[in-house]
Amino acid sequence: MALWFLKKKSKYDIVVYLTGDQVTTLKSLNIKIKDVNGDQVTKLKFYNGSLNIKIKDLKLEIQNSTVGLVLELDAVRQCLVYNGLMLDDNERTLGDYGIVKQSTLSLILISSASASANADAERRRIVEQCMPYVPNIIMNNEEWYNLMNVLYEVGILSKYLADLDILNFFSRGTTTIDYENVEVEFKKYFDINNSEDYIKIDPNTRRITFLGLNMIYDVANNNRVPSIIDQFQSLESIDLMNCGLLTMELGNLPLLETIFIFKCTSTMFENVPEGLQLSSIKEVNIHSASSTTFESNLSSFLKIFSNTLEVLKFANMTREDTDEILHVLQNDDLCFKHSLTTIKMRFCTLNEDDLKRLLFEVRERFPNLHTLDISCNNIESLCGIGDRIKQVPFIPNNKLRKLIFSNNPIFEHVQYCGCSTCTVFGNGNLNGGPADPMEIEALVTLLKFFDGITTLGAYAFYNQKYEPKIEYKFSINLAGRKELMDKPIMNRALWPLILERAYNNSSEIYTIVRNGRDTVSINQEVESKKCASGLFYLVKHFYAPVMIEDRGGSSTSTTTTTTTNITNDNSNEGSNINNNNTTRNE
Repeated sequence: MALWFLKKKSKYDIVVYLTGDQVTTLKSLNIKIKDVNGDQVTKLKFYNGSLNIKIKDLKLEIQNSTVGLVLELDAVRQCLVYNGLMLDDNERTLGDYGIVKQSTLSLILISSASASANADAERRRIVEQCMPYVPNIIMNNEEWYNLMNVLYEVGILSKYLADLDILNFFSRGTTTIDYENVEVEFKKYFDINNSEDYIKIDPNTRRITFLGLNMIYDVANNNRVPSIIDQFQSLESIDLMNCGLLTMELGNLPLLETIFIFKCTSTMFENVPEGLQLSSIKEVNIHSASSTTFESNLSSFLKIFSNTLEVLKFANMTREDTDEILHVLQNDDLCFKHSLTTIKMRFCTLNEDDLKRLLFEVRERFPNLHTLDISCNNIESLCGIGDRIKQVPFIPNNKLRKLIFSNNPIFEHVQYCGCSTCTVFGNGNLNGGPADPMEIEALVTLLKFFDGITTLGAYAFYNQKYEPKIEYKFSINLAGRKELMDKPIMNRALWPLILERAYNNSSEIYTIVRNGRDTVSINQEVESKKCASGLFYLVKHFYAPVMIEDRGGSSTSTTTTTTTNITNDNSNEGSNINNNNTTRNE
């Protein structure tokens, strides 16, 4: 739905145009435009040109400083124009276009086709009309035909033709608007050449493997996913934007592994088709917006995914929806509890109590969970978590490897830089001096029990550094401390490979930014972050006993490694090793 925000207490003139190739029957024109205080903020003019228009119940009501849709007309048949510029349907404020008080805006209404028109004939007509404007692309012919039909079903083609009609209306000289400034490019509606957001085609099979659908124009069908979606049998990933209803045919896509749900309505979660199962999905990404609320329907939605689901992502959630997510993950019997390896909750207003639930209650229900990304939230302290860990003698199902804290207030307290300034996660602030000792102690306690964690998500590119004790813990964990303690018997011939791997992978305790950067810069950054602390730890506590045994004349091919006092490693010693190694690298 197109909404146009009016600046408070501003006044605009709106000229209403009615156009179309058929007679539109209207009874009365009733346009109300009010600000948040209920005061009228616009003057109105009405213009119907030379078209055959009969007035009947046409209403345009603008509440809370927004310009809404004419209630009796489809969204694709109307738009706002200012100074020859067709305004995009992206909830933009009028002020963004430099529209000042007392300006004139044109509300263009295109009459809909006759309801008695044959649906198939109407589809063919619209597809044929759009074809000359769609860029050429190498694609299977059948796939091309199905794509055009899908774009028709979601209202994209109708919206595009409606805007073309407006352009033609201007070109007839009926108004004084400079129609030559009005641009209608198909890529603004669906960019055939954009493989990131719209469509990706396999160069070998020439079939679609990724499709991004924005159903914002399909008001008449409740923004439903078209049932012909199952014609894309090579589809591996799909983005659904402004979706109101799913369709059973989604379950007929055998290769579909990723689904991204963006700004979809509450109706979609409430009315999941009975019996729908997406049995091949491996990753689900739900990005919320003000129009999305789960309203206790998240559980039924998540149950359409099977034991193939590995990654579950949430972003931009309200506090209410975050509570719903945590409740479902903690209490519901979900099919993917043994397959799920990654949970990401970014911008979800999480706090320390929520982190406790995730680490202790939720994690235990997903025994193979190895990554928990809670970046961009409101976690300020770990002290409470440290206290709780001290009361728990054993933590079952402990396979956690990555605990991403980026862009949380707590992160400022567990990083350290020897220079005068230290870049804080991505927000450009500067924080100098040592880390908070209480928070460091809480984090050390956390890492003692979750002894497989190797990173908090610090970025090497921004020169972020962990406090030395923490960096040492990550280094020895990444080197394989937990695995060697769990399985201390191994072939001696593997040790050179284990030690080489420990050093080569040591930079992974930091996040390396790769997008948009050249290979040389990336490799230099990786090399600069390599550290020998983990390697030295393995040599001292695991490999040294092997060498001593060999010097004693043992002829066996395997040995049981001594693990005495390994869990009580000297972090200060490790910090000194790390600092010395860093100096050598520099």
